[in-house]
Amino acid sequence: MSRLSRWLRSHRPDPKPYVPPPDSYEHLLYAPRFQARSIELAGGEFHITDGVTFYASHCEIFRDEIYRFPASRPTPLIVDCGANCGVSVAYFKMLYPRARIIAVEADPKIFEILNRNVVQRGYADVTLLNKAVAVGDKPVTFHHEGADAGRIHKMQNAKGECTVPVIGLDELLQEPVDFLKIDIEGAETDVICSCTRLEAAAQVFLEYHSFADAAQSLHRVLEKLASSGFRYYLRTQFCPKRPLVEESCHLGMDLQVNVFAKRIGLRSVRHLQNPVCGNGQSSPDVGRAA
Repeated sequence: MSRLSRWLRSHRPDPKPYVPPPDSYEHLLYAPRFQARSIELAGGEFHITDGVTFYASHCEIFRDEIYRFPASRPTPLIVDCGANCGVSVAYFKMLYPRARIIAVEADPKIFEILNRNVVQRGYADVTLLNKAVAVGDKPVTFHHEGADAGRIHKMQNAKGECTVPVIGLDELLQEPVDFLKIDIEGAETDVICSCTRLEAAAQVFLEYHSFADAAQSLHRVLEKLASSGFRYYLRTQFCPKRPLVEESCHLGMDLQVNVFAKRIGLRSVRHLQNPVCGNGQSSPDVGRAA
């Protein structure tokens, strides 16, 4: 997921002011692009591939908490398709320290950093898979972007490509899953629409990517979710300000939408006074259902 342009274009101020972490990450916006480095995240060392995209990822995941979900058990099972270097894994482990996580990342170079972060932090019950979540059983060509936007879909000016093995979504949904995250840069429609085990997931986050050189398929995603018993919510992440009179693309995409879905009747989390924030502190009410 290419977060920087998306976040800068779509962000709206929260009702409450954001309290930045003691060591602000804003300086990373001016750091040289696509250079690996280590920073401090939630009280420990964390390795990243690109400072600019990490900054936007941190804002979305730790500040805006776009992956926040209620769990009915202290050991929720989370399937993270497109885990990148592990910012999402760090957030999930802060939210639910005893969570079981299956984290899948296709890019071999970024997977090495993901593995390093998980091992260095000593996270238990985290399974890492260096595979592409896709349809079929044949290896696919993966295009490197240099940060968090590598993908299967053809990419102009890619920094390289490689062949990676594939895993299907059904294989990842062998038991009840509390939270399913799908951020796989354009492969999401085919993956979720071909899934026969979606009933195993209680809550879903999916990032939809619309490539300007291909037919749009958001309607297929929403139809699949609705027919599988979900109620969904949409939040635009990237779209031209005046799409009827101007064309604008980011990495070949003319629209990006976050799709949140939960089972109809699932109780929502109660209001939290102190949500997980950039300072790494969480409310004692985290995870309690209303």
